[in-house]
Amino acid sequence: MKCRLLLVVIAMLLLPAIRISAQQAASPSSIPEASSDVVAYWVAYWAKPPIVLFGPEQEAFNNNVHEVPFPWDNYDRPLNPDVLDTDAQWLKAHAANHFYLEGYASAEGDAGYNLTLSKQRADWVRQALISKGIPESQILLATGWGQTYPVCAELDDQCLTKNRLVRFVYSPR
Repeated sequence: MKCRLLLVVIAMLLLPAIRISAQQAASPSSIPEASSDVVAYWVAYWAKPPIVLFGPEQEAFNNNVHEVPFPWDNYDRPLNPDVLDTDAQWLKAHAANHFYLEGYASAEGDAGYNLTLSKQRADWVRQALISKGIPESQILLATGWGQTYPVCAELDDQCLTKNRLVRFVYSPR
């Protein structure tokens, strides 16, 4: 009985705080718009060669493991399956290299849908690599970023296609 009373008191104290924060999150003025400066930053960031912080192992990883591109609205059929096969062969031969998988989507559609789609792409690549003999422990994390960090800012087909991919990110472990 005392536990129930305690739970009721805690709920009464927390509910007003939850309602206030939910109202604040829903107000249009509190939701930041995608700034052109932010988009320009990420477009410039991806245009540069990756920074090598961890020595020759990371440099070899960056030179030999390539992005896996995907078509619009799809997560289980990459545009070029040979890239994934080549990546898997190199990763098998270099089993000491650990990495993250980052999925991305173009700016077409709802941001929530694109987050889900990009996560599905990263998870699909993870499972495909495991099925090709890459140990699960070598893949540290597979996550989706949606349209958050674009490679290209234009809204034409050629540019949008560049944003639909899964990237491999080296980790020194």
